[in-house]
Amino acid sequence: MKRTLLYIALAASMTGFVSCDVIDENDRYIEVENAGSDKVQRLLIEEFTGHRCVNCPDGAAIVHDIQEYYPGRVVVVGIHAGMLAMPLGEFSDQNFITPEGMTYYNTFGVQGNPAAMLNRSRFTGEDWAIRTKEKWMTYSISELEKEPCCEVTPTVTYDAATREVSITTEVEAYSNMPANLNLQVLVVESNIVGKQLKPGDVVDEEYVHNHVLRKAVNDTWGESIVSLVEGEKTTYTSSVTLDEKWVAENCHIVVFVYENDTKHVLQCNESAVVSE
Repeated sequence: MKRTLLYIALAASMTGFVSCDVIDENDRYIEVENAGSDKVQRLLIEEFTGHRCVNCPDGAAIVHDIQEYYPGRVVVVGIHAGMLAMPLGEFSDQNFITPEGMTYYNTFGVQGNPAAMLNRSRFTGEDWAIRTKEKWMTYSISELEKEPCCEVTPTVTYDAATREVSITTEVEAYSNMPANLNLQVLVVESNIVGKQLKPGDVVDEEYVHNHVLRKAVNDTWGESIVSLVEGEKTTYTSSVTLDEKWVAENCHIVVFVYENDTKHVLQCNESAVVSE
């Protein structure tokens, strides 16, 4: 089955952006293969954001649209980092910054929020973290068109009494995998009601923050894993105890495999901490 997207006009209209550019008719549509095969390429969106960033809600809306177009194929991590994420002034009682998030912000040379990395791919003429949010849809489509070289599947068990989460991640090679790979395991939390600055310097007191990075389970850059050949599988285990302030029912475990040299993400997936 193929899905045809009027991606430039629709992404702009759904997020409140108006362009005066004339778009050639042949450039308005693109077909993305979404076949019934079990081998599906997913997209990891690492969205750099902050509660004092007036343009970040529009960025979050674009990310939401991408998820809506490709249900089950887009995994999002909201990284609150940089000056606009600092708990200052009327935001002094709200802090979503993590040490890991600040490391990613600095390592990838983020120039300001909002910005997004899409499978950590490098696109011609762009910073690693792309600040022109109107381009996120276009670049996302190009990543989703790729053939996956592997699958990564987390199995999550939660002990409500101890708040411990046990994660078993299976990696399966669809083709020979590159060398020097890492597996990253993260905790993210959604449905966090808090403050968010919006255009006009309006503070939304009941803004819903989603996909907020809470913790890197297996260290900031994950752990080294073996490079499998086509048809091979292996598993890795990890665990984390949820902070008492985090709502387990709103938490997900995000896993992804990436090349350590280039940081490019080969495959990603996620699982709820508490099964629905």
